[in-house]
Amino acid sequence: MTTNLPIAVTGVSSGIGAATASMLNDRGIKLVGIDRTVPESFAGTFIQADLSTPAGARAAAAQVAEAAPGGLQGLANIAGVPGTAPWRTVLGVNVFGVRELTRALAPVLAEGASVVNLASSVAFHWRGLADACARFALAQDTEEALDAVAGDAHATGESYLFSKQCVCFLTEHLSAELLPRRIRVNAVSPGPVQTPILEDFKNDHGRDKVEGAAKLLGRFGEPEDVARVVAYLLSDAAPWINGADIRVDGGLTAYRSSAAIVAGF
Repeated sequence: MTTNLPIAVTGVSSGIGAATASMLNDRGIKLVGIDRTVPESFAGTFIQADLSTPAGARAAAAQVAEAAPGGLQGLANIAGVPGTAPWRTVLGVNVFGVRELTRALAPVLAEGASVVNLASSVAFHWRGLADACARFALAQDTEEALDAVAGDAHATGESYLFSKQCVCFLTEHLSAELLPRRIRVNAVSPGPVQTPILEDFKNDHGRDKVEGAAKLLGRFGEPEDVARVVAYLLSDAAPWINGADIRVDGGLTAYRSSAAIVAGF
């Protein structure tokens, strides 16, 4: 779908969100950027918003709709918080922020538009928890849902992992929900990327493990490595990709999965 309608991108103040916005801008695409932090520079309409609550996400959506009266040709849900943040904040932003913003903006997404969610390669085995992800991510009362998982060691102690497992589920669910309007919904799952939250990622997932991954692959990923795939999925070049999760991790997940299988022989 080639239009002159803008694309909304969350998390534009740094990291993958900033790289995605810059890449789309270089391609002549109009932008509406969303972040809780004001970026040093942004080529488009910027909206400062807090996506940690459903009300905040819906308020941001209303501002986006006002800034794009003709509608949107795409939405990139890049904003997220690391597992070093309080678990309620992690789940609020990474799961319900994505769900509420996407659903609130669905009416202004043009037919044939594209939505891209940022998941994570650590969520590779999410299907093993599909039922738990569905119950949490689709809960109507988000506060009740948060209270319900307060005693769940995985949801609270590994909140980042659980949040991204839920994003993988939501991606498939929303792709089915929006299929009648031919709106594609896909996810991109990065490995360790050189962004401002990389240090948090090391603290959350294990410094030796994360730095060992970079040594194995030759480097950490760069925001542009991920942004290229996000931009591709937002474009007309990917019309038959829908409900998919594309790993952008330099082969790290494949290497570890293969090694685990071979070690079991």
